Amino acid sequence: MANCAPKTPPTGCLDVTIQESIILPNYNLQQSFNTFTVCGINNYVTRTEVIDYRWSGSGIGIIDFVDSKSEQTPGSFVNADVKYIRITNFPNSDTYASIHCINTISESVTFKVDPGKSIILSNDDVEIPSATTSSFGYINEIKAMAGNGDGSYTGSIQIEYVVASA
Repeated sequence: MANCAPKTPPTGCLDVTIQESIILPNYNLQQSFNTFTVCGINNYVTRTEVIDYRWSGSGIGIIDFVDSKSEQTPGSFVNADVKYIRITNFPNSDTYASIHCINTISESVTFKVDPGKSIILSNDDVEIPSATTSSFGYINEIKAMAGNGDGSYTGSIQIEYVVASA
């Protein structure tokens, strides 16, 4: 566990490790890992959702972002405070999850997350020009759907998401 520099008031630190390992056909072992710590965490939310194939539009809303604490509702987060998001499609899901990060209808990105896989979004260690903000301000909401919505899948999947914020 990492120790964050003392702060008033004290905050938590989230240690994240991403590890890969493969043994090639010639028995050559290849391994890599990346470890980083996200400090300044005061709020850590984890939730599981069953995502059914029945949805309209671009999926079922799972995370909303707002500009200030006064605008918060259950399931929403102040985008300037969010430091880390992980979304995992459970291994027992029988199809992939489509995760839509939406700014506006015309500006979005979709990630395909296979069963047992995760996507991590973090802004804590990113260095960017001072003219830009290092927050999730470019995302208004995150939606999920089972499969790609073409009507060929008629089941449900289970996802878990974690949001860590200041």
